[in-house]
Amino acid sequence: MAKYQLQEASVELPDVFKDRTMNLFTLSENNASEFTFVVSRATAKSDDTLQSISSRLVKEMTVTLQGFVLASSQSVLIDGQPATELFYHFKNGHAAIWQKQSVVLLNEERQGRKMVCFIGTCPDSFDEYYQKQYDTIINSIRFRQEGKDDFISQPLSATSEKIYFVLDNDSKELFVFETLNGLYQHIDLQRALNGAYLFYDAAGHPLHIAPLPKAREQETTRYALWTTSPKRAQQMSSVMLVCRSIKGSSMLNTAEAIAAFIQANGDV
Repeated sequence: MAKYQLQEASVELPDVFKDRTMNLFTLSENNASEFTFVVSRATAKSDDTLQSISSRLVKEMTVTLQGFVLASSQSVLIDGQPATELFYHFKNGHAAIWQKQSVVLLNEERQGRKMVCFIGTCPDSFDEYYQKQYDTIINSIRFRQEGKDDFISQPLSATSEKIYFVLDNDSKELFVFETLNGLYQHIDLQRALNGAYLFYDAAGHPLHIAPLPKAREQETTRYALWTTSPKRAQQMSSVMLVCRSIKGSSMLNTAEAIAAFIQANGDV
């Protein structure tokens, strides 16, 4: 299980759960119109860039926010990570609302790509006082760093005829394949790149999809499943509790049968 540290407690969740929480911080508990700072999270696609996401956000706000005006857009760094800072204002009834939004793209091996937005909001004007609050918070951000891992990931042979498992994150269906080629023919590559599946080998060890090295730059990019460090992803047993159904095998068609199978293969 992956452990999430909250202010009040910690909670352990399987990899299939995605962190899309929103944090709201207020400068004044009694004045709802005072400065607020929000951290929001959303899934990003494999081909998203900061530029494409920022353009999409601006288009969405132009449609959904009354009197939306983009004052500025610039590239910045947050804890060394490239980010885009959007500064804009809009109308909420008769009141003018100003927001500064910094957007970053993060890659998480367990949960795929994530867009994180840091949004400061204040009424009437984003003056020097509020700007100081926002800058202080942004400058304090430190992204989580993965610990040192000496694990060397290796691509799997496309001709492998071992058992492989795929959990569809959306349908919660677990698919059983008797060959790796059968797995490749079933999955949707774009969905795989966007983190829609969890992959496991016959022993329940996690796998991930990644591009194969190119002999020449002009070659078409090909993808394969690679072994994954156990420090960076959970074993298959931790996600079985969210599985709704099992398909693809007459022998491995129950959670109990699969648990016994991966235990036997893990002992080999």
